[in-house]
Formats: sequence, C-alpha cells, structure tokens
Amino acid sequence: MISQRLSFILLGTAGGLAAWALTDLLGDRLLGIWGGRPLLGLALFALIFFGAGLAMLGELGLRRAAMAAAGLGLPVTLLALWKSLGFESAERMLDTGHLMIAICVVATIPVPFLVATRFEGRQGWHDYRVLFLESWNIVVRYAAAWLFVGVVWAVLLLSAELLKLVGMREFAELLGEPLSVWVITGAALGLGLSVVTEMSDMVSPYLLLRLLRLMLPVLLGVVIVFVLVLPLRGLTHLFGHLSAASILSAVALASVSLISIAVDQDDQEAVHTPVLRWSARGLALLLPVLGGLAGWAVMLRVKDYGWTPDRVTAAAGVIVVLGYSVLYALAVLSGRGWMGWLRRANIAMALGIVGLAGLWLSPLISPEAIAVRSQMARFAAGASDPVDLPLWEMKTEWGVAGQRALERLTARAAEPGQDLLAERLALLERPDARWALRRDAAGDADARAQLVAGLRVLPEGAEVPVELLTLILRFGRDELAGDCAAQRGDDLPACLIYLTDFLPEQPGQDAVFLQAGRGLAGLELFSEGRGGWNAAGRFAPGLEAGADLDAVMRALVAGEGRLVPSGLMSLEAGGQKIGIRP
Repeated sequence: MISQRLSFILLGTAGGLAAWALTDLLGDRLLGIWGGRPLLGLALFALIFFGAGLAMLGELGLRRAAMAAAGLGLPVTLLALWKSLGFESAERMLDTGHLMIAICVVATIPVPFLVATRFEGRQGWHDYRVLFLESWNIVVRYAAAWLFVGVVWAVLLLSAELLKLVGMREFAELLGEPLSVWVITGAALGLGLSVVTEMSDMVSPYLLLRLLRLMLPVLLGVVIVFVLVLPLRGLTHLFGHLSAASILSAVALASVSLISIAVDQDDQEAVHTPVLRWSARGLALLLPVLGGLAGWAVMLRVKDYGWTPDRVTAAAGVIVVLGYSVLYALAVLSGRGWMGWLRRANIAMALGIVGLAGLWLSPLISPEAIAVRSQMARFAAGASDPVDLPLWEMKTEWGVAGQRALERLTARAAEPGQDLLAERLALLERPDARWALRRDAAGDADARAQLVAGLRVLPEGAEVPVELLTLILRFGRDELAGDCAAQRGDDLPACLIYLTDFLPEQPGQDAVFLQAGRGLAGLELFSEGRGGWNAAGRFAPGLEAGADLDAVMRALVAGEGRLVPSGLMSLEAGGQKIGIRP
C-alpha cells in the first residue's frame, strides 16, 4: 500500500514538474519555435502520459501504466502535430475548438480499453463489465481527487494568511512561486488518487449511478411532450438557428448516457423496476426522432448558407447521435436480450467515435477545407455574393485552406466587374476587419433604412452619421432594425437617438440610443473619437436595473432633456441621469 501510494505521489509530482517546465521554464522559448509546435507536442504528450498514467496506475502498477500511457500519448501527439501543419501555428489550430474535442476523445476513451486489455488479456477489450466499471471509476476517482486538491490549497492558503499575522510572509511567498504551485498540485492529486483507489469499496460510482437512473422517467416525459407538441407548433421556429441541432444532439446524448447507466454492467446490476426499465426502452425508441431532427436542422442551415467548420462539427455530432439512435432502437426491438445488444452497441460506438476522432486529426477530414470548398463553390455558382463570404474567418480561423482561398479571391478581385469583392478584401486589411466585414458594416442599406424609419433623432434637425447607424446595427440584436421600424400604439417612437456632447474638452460627439419598452436592455451609448464612432461605457448615477427608460424617452421628446454636471456631464430626463464613462 505504501509503495503504491508513493508511486501515485511520484507520478503526480513528476506531472507537476513537467507542467512547470513547459509553462514557466521553457514555454516562452518553445512558443517561438516552428509556430509553437514543439511546445504543443511536449505539453500534449505530458498531459496524456501523466493523466492516463495516474488513471491506470491503481489497476496496472507503475511500469505497465507508464507503458500504456506512453503508447497512448505518442500516437495522439503525432496526430495533433500532423494536423497542426494545416494551420499557421499550433495556437491557431487549438483556437478552432473542434480539434481540442477530437484530441480529448482520442486521449480519454481508449483508457478503459487499455486497462481492460492489460488486466483481462486480449479478450478484455470487449469485456463490458470491466469497461463500464473502469470508465466510471476513473470519473469518480478524478472528481474526488480534484476535490482533495482544492481542500489542500484552501488549508495551505489559510495557513499562509495565519502566519502573516505574526509577520512570517515567507510561507505565502513560497506558495506563490510557480514551481510550488505545480508541484503541490501534482503531488496532492497523486495522493488523492492513491487514497481513493485504496478505498474503492467506499468511494465507488454506484451511488452516483443509482441516483442518475432516477432521471430516466423525467427525461422521457420531456421528450414525449416535445414530440407531441412539435406537430402542433410546426418546424419553422425549430430550425431557425443551428443551436436547435446542438440542443437536440445534447438531449439525445444525455438520453444515451442515462440509458447506458440503466442497463449497467450486466443484467444483474441493471434496473429492475418496471418504470425505469420501460423508461429506458421508451427513450431508446425516441432517440431516432431526436437524431433525425438534429440532422435535418444542420442540413437546412448548410443548404441556406453552406458549410463552415462549426457546421461540419455539428454534422459529425449528429452522425454519432444517429449511430446511437439506430443501434439502441434495434437493440430494444430485438426482444428479451435487448440489454445485452445495447451493451455491444456501446462498445461499437466507443470504438467508432475514437476512429472518427482519429480521422478528424488527420488530413482525411478537414472541416476547414470542407468549409472553403463549400463557400467557394457557392460564390462561383452565384448562390452568395462577396458580402456573404466569410473572409475574416478564412484569414484567421480556417488555416492554410482559408489562406489559399483568399489568394484565389484576390486574383479574381483584379478581374473586371469585381469591385465589391475588391472592396471587401480591402476591408480585411483594417485593424477592425472582423467588424468592418459584417454585412451591416459593409453598408446594408435595407437594414439602415428600417432603422431610420422608426428612429426619432434629437435635438430636432440633427443628422445621424451613417457610421453611427452601422455601429448601432452591429451592437443591436438581429431583429433591431425591424423593431425600430415597427409602429407603437402609444406616443413613443420605437427607437430614439439623442446627439449630445458629454465631454466638451474632447473632440467629437456622443450619442444616447434608447429603444422603447426594453428598459436597460434598450440603452446603448456611443462616442465619436479620432478613430470614428465606438461604443462607450455607461456612467449612470442612480440608474437602477428596473429604471423606466420609457419615461426618459417621453421627457426627451417633450424637450425636457438637458446637460447637467454629475461629476461628469450627464443627460437628465425623466428623473434619470445618463452619461458617458471616460
């Protein structure tokens, strides 16, 4: 027991030292070499090696756990480095988000399989009992160990504060050193995992799993209500945003988790209560509905706007959901042995997900390249115009594929009749290119016309600069222009803008934008500086969250607004003061 505990502590401490070396000792030096790829490789290998090694140490021992962790970390690291060649730097690759998900999948899901194989021999990879228990043991043990790390740091920090009271600041200074932070965290994590592993009979996932089972009827009821109400409400509102696919996929995956928990490791441990058994079966049969709707939502967005990396990622998530949906439904329909078939489906899906994530980290699946081909094809076919092209994303987020697309677009912009494309590419060189390239910032006359139609401008006779109108549209909600154009039943304009000068000693104007009926959510302030119009910080003494800004609008329309000093100059109207924070 002592030797095992020492192994945990030593491995955790070594992990802390590696983290310190990569972040504080070598980080800045490695970051500037080859786009930061050496730092990415070392950090990723260290994270997988120590993380997986600590997870497997209790079952396999130090030597076998280290070998298995290294065998997992090396190919994952090589795949990540291979994938990074499609981006300017390792940092650009990690910024995509979806590649981090793929790395996490490839680095974590195989761990229970490695334990089962080393523990049970070659046949262990499909021993569902071992796979199920090891998966949940790792989750619960790590959760408990990190809780212990938090307690350790709370005690140490309180002790440091106590010693400060008697003039001893050395301990606090020692705790503030990066080396101390990483070593203490690693050693505490190793110690926590060792104790949790030793007390596996007491600290087990059974209590958590039994509690989670109780959510099956609740989730089934919600899904049934959703399916019954959907035909009555229609599908139009459901597919208005890509988030619909995300929500449907998330609910489907939550259902998969609860169903898997219900069938447990074998028939003896599975749920026996009729309500829970039938809830699991009913939820499994409804999964294809959720998966099908999620897939439809993604396809509609792709049809209207083409592929982007986010939509490719969403489509991959839908494929996973549909895989579970079909296999679970077939398992339930198979009859009395449905739980056994469902466990086999879980093994197949786990391996399939790892395979998909591995392909995701290879050039065979490149969401950025797929997105570039789609957007360029739509542009060439006339399905989109230069304003619709995601130029900023191509330049900053879509890697080498995006850069090559921009080169082709630059060549095309030199052709006759491509003035708008040339203008858009010129905007790409501005410091605020991301915002300047947005449709409203490019001069969407229809949106500005809608905004002006319901916009009351004060003082009377003042003119609102086009740049300010564009800025208001940029910061507003998608439906802002339409809301401002709508007629209200009372005497208030839908939207009002008051041009003034809060800071006379500084050049340029200021503006208060108010939207009726929205309280503080309808208040925005803007200021004109040497670089043009920008959003301004709010300085509103006495302005509370529930303030009636409609009264402010009525007072302004009635000509009762005036500039008053309030530490700074403020606009007083309707009993409220509004100003610009310098």
